[in-house]
Amino acid sequence: MIELGLEENILPPDEIVEAGLGGNLVIFVGAGASMLRGLPDWNGLAAMSLETLRQQGVLDYSEVEQLKSQDAKKQLSIADLLARENSIDLDLGQHLDASKEGDIYKHINNIGCPCVTTNYDELLEPRDIETADDNSTGADVRRIYRREDFFAANMDEPRTVLHLHGVRSKPETMIVTTKDYLDHYEDSNVQSFLRSLFERKTVLFLGYGLEESEILEYIFRKGVARETSHRKRFALMPFFRNQNFLFKKLHMYYEKSFGVHLLGYIRDNQDYKCLESVMEQWSGALEIGAPGLDSDYALMNEVLNDG
Repeated sequence: MIELGLEENILPPDEIVEAGLGGNLVIFVGAGASMLRGLPDWNGLAAMSLETLRQQGVLDYSEVEQLKSQDAKKQLSIADLLARENSIDLDLGQHLDASKEGDIYKHINNIGCPCVTTNYDELLEPRDIETADDNSTGADVRRIYRREDFFAANMDEPRTVLHLHGVRSKPETMIVTTKDYLDHYEDSNVQSFLRSLFERKTVLFLGYGLEESEILEYIFRKGVARETSHRKRFALMPFFRNQNFLFKKLHMYYEKSFGVHLLGYIRDNQDYKCLESVMEQWSGALEIGAPGLDSDYALMNEVLNDG
């Protein structure tokens, strides 16, 4: 039995390698990746929204500080309500331009498999992959951001990015407030997509830390699929070296509760930027196969079953 523990140089498990070769790997990207490029997390976006309202005279400094005591989704919800009442456009997209240099997205894109993301940005652009006859698929990046188009079979297509919470270029699709969030995950298309995704694909979560465990748990809960004897759900998560006890207990929690296997990597030396090193190593270790010939049939079947 292999001793469970944190690793400095973590390699992709055999199940992920095999899923890549078979065209069955999907990477699920969270805010930890976009923050490495200077984009805000939920707390940062909430703070920027409140500051916009202060500059517009809707809030003063005292009121902003009081609202900051609430969680980020409540802050954004209140900011959205105040903005609507005062006919102010918060223009959240203005805060979503990458301001830092970094290679995290280059490494993720170089892996080449389809991606799902809870981020609004459009930095994910999976590279084209070669087919069995040494030709490329020739596909353009395809972005899916409307709930009516959420089908797991879309993840069979190369260069596909599904934006689970909407995309900045289409502000009307962005899931921002608590009501948006709850309504979104109660939607039958969203729930069906997550269930089917976890049943059909091997899924790797990255860019999620302990502070984002709530959103991970919500996604897992709404997407719980039939249990299998094979490990198909993985989450790369950073820990300090002295958090080995916490890692082991969380590993047990996610495995027993959601069938998700934590892969813990050490952040002592590079902090969260160590994810870049992990992804650089993985981009060289993973080979992505072309989607199977049955992908069109799978998509048709899923659409008909959900219709």
